[in-house]
Amino acid sequence: MGKTHSGICCVCGKSGNLTFEHIPPKKTNNNKQTKKIINPIAFFEDKTEFEFKLGNQKGMGDYTLCSRCNNYFGGHYATEFIPFYNELAYFFKKNYYEIIRRSNAGYLDIKIQANINFFRFQKQVVSMLMSTSKGEYKDYFKDYLLDEQSTNFPTEKFKIIMNGYLDFTMFNMNGKIIGANLSGNSEIVGSEIQAFPLGFTLVQLNGSEKEKNINSGLDITKWFNAKDCQQKKSSPCEPILNLNHSRIILAE
Repeated sequence: MGKTHSGICCVCGKSGNLTFEHIPPKKTNNNKQTKKIINPIAFFEDKTEFEFKLGNQKGMGDYTLCSRCNNYFGGHYATEFIPFYNELAYFFKKNYYEIIRRSNAGYLDIKIQANINFFRFQKQVVSMLMSTSKGEYKDYFKDYLLDEQSTNFPTEKFKIIMNGYLDFTMFNMNGKIIGANLSGNSEIVGSEIQAFPLGFTLVQLNGSEKEKNINSGLDITKWFNAKDCQQKKSSPCEPILNLNHSRIILAE
């Protein structure tokens, strides 16, 4: 038998055995051993000091959810998330060098048409961000996630930014975001996932300076209010996934 991992579920808050949560889902080709940065500051200051370590052989993720929550999200939200995520990965790989050519210092405005259930796509994103934040915000999102019809997203306290992420050789920016508040003290101001082809940032609206700087990408917060069905662009009036002014981070 495999090793049992006990702890508190990052969504429902119950204690017990935890299952491995793939972030992003396993069917997005997240099933191989990954590399992580040991010291990210050294990467920017002195690449000779830069080190890697191998992550879990299961893929990127961690033991963060009870089996009930893991199965619930997999059955209700991940199935709406995976097809578009994979299609976008294919598009970025196919057009990778053209995107590099057109980019300016790693940034590029790009518009992409989508045919997805925006409502459930956003819920899958929120469920993953609960895991990367280690349950820091579960009290705000428990009911929103465990009721598939709930539209009770705490917009006065949080927003979600989505951006393009084109480094498909490494997953390196997952976890809590630490910033300074107005009193000068450090605090947790959000949670982040950066994995090819999309990155997601949960921003806590608490007046910190860090919060003001997290604005590169598409704000998908209001997708909590979208219709619970697939939507596609067939006329100018219908929704389109618009990644204008998104952050495209390029691999070396």
